[in-house]
Amino acid sequence: MINFPMPRESIMGAWIMPEGVIDNIWNFWNKPETQDFKTDGVVSKADYVLLKDKPKKSIEMSISPDDFHEPWGTYRKHLQECLNNYLQLYQSANNVQGFDIKENYNIQFYKKGNGFANWHHENIGSSMSVHRHLVFMTYCGDVFSGGTHFEYQNLTVPCKKGLTVIWPAGFSHMHKGQITKEHEKMIVTGWYSFSEIYDKLQ
Repeated sequence: MINFPMPRESIMGAWIMPEGVIDNIWNFWNKPETQDFKTDGVVSKADYVLLKDKPKKSIEMSISPDDFHEPWGTYRKHLQECLNNYLQLYQSANNVQGFDIKENYNIQFYKKGNGFANWHHENIGSSMSVHRHLVFMTYCGDVFSGGTHFEYQNLTVPCKKGLTVIWPAGFSHMHKGQITKEHEKMIVTGWYSFSEIYDKLQ
């Protein structure tokens, strides 16, 4: 795992996973037997109301947090390393109730010109998001001008193959996708949720 420097005051951490991990995710995405599981990306009703219009254009596939078949077993192993590193950097993020990946996480594929173009964050207090503590995102390719803008950090994270970023889910980390009309883009993204709150809401 390679560290990717981020400003400490950003409260964000980033590391680069091995290329082979990402190549296996692409192979999974392109398998004939997975094609029927791809859907158009959606946002929750609460998010839709807050964002006023359809903010995201993507093709997605959900992955169960209990699925450790490849490539997800290896991906989750490296993701856990990223989380451990993050919690060493920001120890207060671990001085909380227990949390884990509880929701399905997603592969999101963006065609040229598509993306999540509106400012948003991952915990707006709705029943769909109130349990979210931290966010993770892994870029699956090198895409120039295909990164992610973070508003209050005044920072654009580059879309670099294997780069995995972790950050707090609340309003302090408003972000939106950097839309490119020249390239396709794919990410894997999801959330670490507080287990007690999540389980009570199910």
